[in-house]
Amino acid sequence: MAEKISTFLSVGETHNEAQRKYLNTLVTYLSRHGIAAETLGRSFWSIKTPLRPVQRKMREVYGAVILAMERFHLKEGVYKEGSALEKVVGDHYFATVWTHIEAAMAYQLELPLLILKDERLVAEGMFDPGIHEWVIVRINHEDPEELKQDPVKAFIDSWIEAVRRCYYSRTSR
Repeated sequence: MAEKISTFLSVGETHNEAQRKYLNTLVTYLSRHGIAAETLGRSFWSIKTPLRPVQRKMREVYGAVILAMERFHLKEGVYKEGSALEKVVGDHYFATVWTHIEAAMAYQLELPLLILKDERLVAEGMFDPGIHEWVIVRINHEDPEELKQDPVKAFIDSWIEAVRRCYYSRTSR
């Protein structure tokens, strides 16, 4: 395959070496399988604020992969403060909200969607497996080799096939 199939990659800014290595391993794997992973601020740019350029790019691609890794670590906090359900919580990890926003945008456009979620992240919003029909693939961001091994590899390969079907159905008309 000479030309790579364009997809959207939603990922927050990496802030440590483990995250950078995981991201680079994923992008390399996809590229070797004919998939171009495009991200605002990494592979395309705009003078506009993020929602419009992301929306435009989503309409041009054939799939979306969400790589959700820790952006914020809550060591201690209060859940539902001031209510009967109030409780002290701790050691919670959250991704950037952009991964939720971009996953929802891809879902609305019915793009093949792959969510790779760091196993430490709180399972809420688009990462809550109980609210939608797709599988959320749990990953360990400190083990990029898992991208080349089942079951993670099998989920990625299945998504790649869905992206190819989307591409061929939209371009062979």
